[in-house]
Amino acid sequence: MINIFRRQRTPFFDLFVLAILSAVVLFLALGQNRHWSSREIRHAEIIREMAESGDYLVPRLLGKVYYDKPPVMHAPAALLTRLMGGPSMTIARLPSAVAGMIGILATYGIGLLFFDRRTALIGAIALLGTIGYSKMAREARPDMILCASILLSCLCLGLGMKKQIGFPRVLWLVSAGLFAGLGAITKGPYGVLVPVLFAVFAPIRRQDFKRPRSDWFWFAFALVAVLAIWAIPAYLRDNGEYLRNVLSQPDLNVTKKDSGNPFYYLSHGFLYSLPPLLFLPCAIADLRRRGYSAPLAIAGALFVIISCIPKKRPHYFLPLEPFIALGIANALVHYCKSSQLVRRAAWLIIPLPIIAIPLYFTTIQPLIQPYKNSEMYLAQEVYKVTGLNAQIYCSSGDAEVLAWVGQQYKRIHRLNTKDPHLSIRDLCNAEANSYLVISEDDLKSIYKDAEPFLKKLILQRKAHNKKKMLFLIGVKDT
Repeated sequence: MINIFRRQRTPFFDLFVLAILSAVVLFLALGQNRHWSSREIRHAEIIREMAESGDYLVPRLLGKVYYDKPPVMHAPAALLTRLMGGPSMTIARLPSAVAGMIGILATYGIGLLFFDRRTALIGAIALLGTIGYSKMAREARPDMILCASILLSCLCLGLGMKKQIGFPRVLWLVSAGLFAGLGAITKGPYGVLVPVLFAVFAPIRRQDFKRPRSDWFWFAFALVAVLAIWAIPAYLRDNGEYLRNVLSQPDLNVTKKDSGNPFYYLSHGFLYSLPPLLFLPCAIADLRRRGYSAPLAIAGALFVIISCIPKKRPHYFLPLEPFIALGIANALVHYCKSSQLVRRAAWLIIPLPIIAIPLYFTTIQPLIQPYKNSEMYLAQEVYKVTGLNAQIYCSSGDAEVLAWVGQQYKRIHRLNTKDPHLSIRDLCNAEANSYLVISEDDLKSIYKDAEPFLKKLILQRKAHNKKKMLFLIGVKDT
């Protein structure tokens, strides 16, 4: 009976199963407010302001142009926000979750190009259960859109390389260029680097793959076309000022060294690639026996490149995870035929996160974190005291949370806490009966000069492991 079912199963059925599993893992409790990841609320507030203004080309944060990221993630979420009638964390995270599902399906397609359906299915399921992948797919950040764009570009490149000649090959290469361009807009050159490495390593030892040569033109043409679709309107808006600031913003400077640990990705990459990476010894042994694995070669090349870049970030490891999952899945298929221990371990460990992740967010997290995010709770407490019409001065992070919770930013003023003199100048210009939200550490740096303006301490709460205080400010009565 089982063998008959396996023979009748088609790739479309596999894709349907993967879509259902992805929806369960990535969409359940997507709008939870118990935990916000780094910069999530910043992107959520950008989406809210974009929906409010109707400007889907230039993102803004607290009313000022935001140069760090183009609006690839923000624009569709802002459109959905207007359609639904209001902002929410579910809508802010939805583009990442959808991109995560697309990435799983694309990984299955890449697995079909390299291996058989069984290996492709195991690799896609292993990726869905990977800690780093599922975590990033549930966060309001653009990294998952980059990963999905890369995987779609690689899939189209692979399909194009299998079409030896003719219009279908050109069509697939154009599609690969379009997705690579989308990835480049989202997060820079990384969106192009991975497809190029795919084209280099995928055809090795494969007679059915023909590496592009002169037809790279079609890939490059589509890539440039996508960049132009975004860049030309952005340039025409203000004669290129926004575009120049995006291209010169500090986040694109990968030469800035911010981690002295040369083994940064060995530790972070291992943690974010669990549990499939537990079977890495099997993959290495299988690699020694068979001599070559295209997915592992691509992952290895990417690992070397990002390790050589001085700037280290955990999310740089994300595009490696699909190729690691496919390489390990191929090894498991071989080892499961001869080792009962490996087969039992794989059956237990690979599917386990598919159950554990939705169970955690729907059942366990509400028990261990029964209250709302501490930053959100602080903002709600602040508004209970100040109302929505008061002028509030605060640091950058607090300003984003206050703007999101209060659904407005015009009465919120960011202090430059790195420069106490500028902070004091802003407080000098504050209206009477304004308010100050500040952490204990930031207050110590400006207290001597700010003390004349602090009329009354109204409340203090611990938020995000910091003691935060709300002051009524203004020149003290003499």
